[in-house]
Amino acid sequence: MARTRSMTRNQNHDDVASSSSRKRRARNGGVAPWSDLDHNLLFLVMMQLGLIDFLAFGGVCKSWRSLALNNKKIFMASRPPMSMRISNRPYKKDCYLEDFEGRRFKTILPHAAGRICFGISCGYLILFRRKTKNKDFWLVNPITRHELHFPCFRFNVGSDPTIIRCILVFSPSVSRWVFLVLRSFANQVWFSIEGTQEWNGVSSTFPMIDLHAFKGKIYTIHMGCRVYEMRLNPYPKLTLLQTMNFPKPVFVCPEFLSSSENLYVTDCRFKDSYDVYQLDFEEMKWVSSGKTLEECAFFINGFKYSAAFRSEVWVDHWLLYERCACFFATVDTGRNYRLLISGIWYFPNDCLNKNRLDE
Repeated sequence: MARTRSMTRNQNHDDVASSSSRKRRARNGGVAPWSDLDHNLLFLVMMQLGLIDFLAFGGVCKSWRSLALNNKKIFMASRPPMSMRISNRPYKKDCYLEDFEGRRFKTILPHAAGRICFGISCGYLILFRRKTKNKDFWLVNPITRHELHFPCFRFNVGSDPTIIRCILVFSPSVSRWVFLVLRSFANQVWFSIEGTQEWNGVSSTFPMIDLHAFKGKIYTIHMGCRVYEMRLNPYPKLTLLQTMNFPKPVFVCPEFLSSSENLYVTDCRFKDSYDVYQLDFEEMKWVSSGKTLEECAFFINGFKYSAAFRSEVWVDHWLLYERCACFFATVDTGRNYRLLISGIWYFPNDCLNKNRLDE
């Protein structure tokens, strides 16, 4: 009897939905409204869209918006990098994102007046005001429009934004974002927890050059490619990782970059010439793997936030990237791999990434 009542309720619901659909078709001259289109079909269509069209797709109706929101993470993960430009106007800054087909998305950045962009992390643009007493950080996601604020930063960051390394991570132990700042060749990493009004520091014996989050952990790198793992809980500390097979000659100014699977370090020894090594965590050694490098394309970012992606994902679009990038090069150093160098690369796949720490 209970099953019969359940089937009756479902049938009544279907009858009501069908009746409602017929009424909508009647009002539209016998043509079904957009909201009645099958979601399985719509999903296939949606996954073929560019980022700009995807944002418009979610604004068609409530049904399409629901589909877009429920599959936003899948969609963003499938999008290739975009070139980005920020206007130089002091009081109103526009952000332009351009995809590999030349389609441009424009948005106005809030809290950008009098600030410069120090980098990108988890899809957030890191905006810093350095010419006033209140030298604070605003982080703005140009896609989701979400914002984060971190308090007055009273430490010297210098005048060159390219020597500042900033990353955003999420701490499950406090259920809040944590923002970390490093000035290259300094001996201390500063961090602030979202919602607090203070900064704390972790010191190192040797100067640190870069800072990176990868697979739930935070890493710093020093001269000679010596890598430290940084922990925030139960108390902040740096631990040296015992690695072997260091690059020769030793990297001059190493920079982290990563794919979803691997952590790399790159170094520009000469103009237009880069070396790339992978850190093999199983054997704890540096590896120069020709096969791995051939499978990846390395997007080198002027803001020192770079990433590696498998080449076959966008194999049909490499020539189109020449238009987006400020400089395109295939470096011939005995290893066949692609480097795409731009002032700013924006990675939509990071837009919903939280860099969640393993604590």
